[in-house]
Amino acid sequence: MLLSPQVLAQQAYPVDTVTMIVPYASGGAGDIVGRLVADDLGQRLGVTFVVENLGGASGTLGAEKAARAPADGSTLLLAGNAIFTTAPHLAEVPFDPFADFTAIANVSEAVRLLAASKHLPVTNFQEFVTYAKENPGALNYGSVGVGSTGHVATVDLLRVLEIEATHIPYKGAAEVVQALLSGDIQFMLDAAAVAQAKQDTVTALAVPGATPLAALPDVPTYADLGITSMTGTGWQMVMGPAGMPPDVVAMIEAALKAASEDPAFLEKLAKAGVSPRFIAGPELAAALQEDFTKQGALLAAIGVKK
Repeated sequence: MLLSPQVLAQQAYPVDTVTMIVPYASGGAGDIVGRLVADDLGQRLGVTFVVENLGGASGTLGAEKAARAPADGSTLLLAGNAIFTTAPHLAEVPFDPFADFTAIANVSEAVRLLAASKHLPVTNFQEFVTYAKENPGALNYGSVGVGSTGHVATVDLLRVLEIEATHIPYKGAAEVVQALLSGDIQFMLDAAAVAQAKQDTVTALAVPGATPLAALPDVPTYADLGITSMTGTGWQMVMGPAGMPPDVVAMIEAALKAASEDPAFLEKLAKAGVSPRFIAGPELAAALQEDFTKQGALLAAIGVKK
């Protein structure tokens, strides 16, 4: 349910229009979630939300703009966790991933799917591994950018499976999917592949982690396949510039909490291929710090660091 008029009446939101920066190209899970969140927050807070897609540099271009925006609640960022926990390990970024942002709340998580192109002569995970080993270096895979969670998770998987493949970065998930459909790349690891797998236009191979996807219950998990050391979840969270007034942050967090308990909003997330996962600001900030350290160690172990 929406926040009640009594709650909203306690304090009006300080601006009439809010720009929600989505640091990805249109069409991917981050973009879809960003638009859902912007629409929902607009209704709950009684203000106009405008979505601005600003992709590029693994999401750091959009994040930089958000970090430099006025801290008055007029600019928010719908971001994936890799922008803060992975990208800074891979290249110099024009912001401090923690000091320059206010963690407001996490909204959802996207469970990635390992999927192969129909142009590749494989029908399951075992056949994929066999083909890749028999054709070393012949496969290309795509992601939404160097340092994205999908990229890092794929590199880690290739390391574990002892497979060679070439990474091709794209500006957005929709481009990666199109490349998979056309055969320009042979596989991808991203939540955006779920919808295509449901339509049987790509070959679903495996689900990272130990929990099956409700949309694809017959697809084996990494745990089913004996791979227990890796997961493949990406978070979608609302962040703001550092120094936002605590009362404004509290209003946004409360609205996102209410959305996380609203069946209508949860249904929209499900249709977008992501699962709800509300994490309040302080806990989110701590989780990002912890993951930043873990990602640094992982990237060092697999030899992918700046």
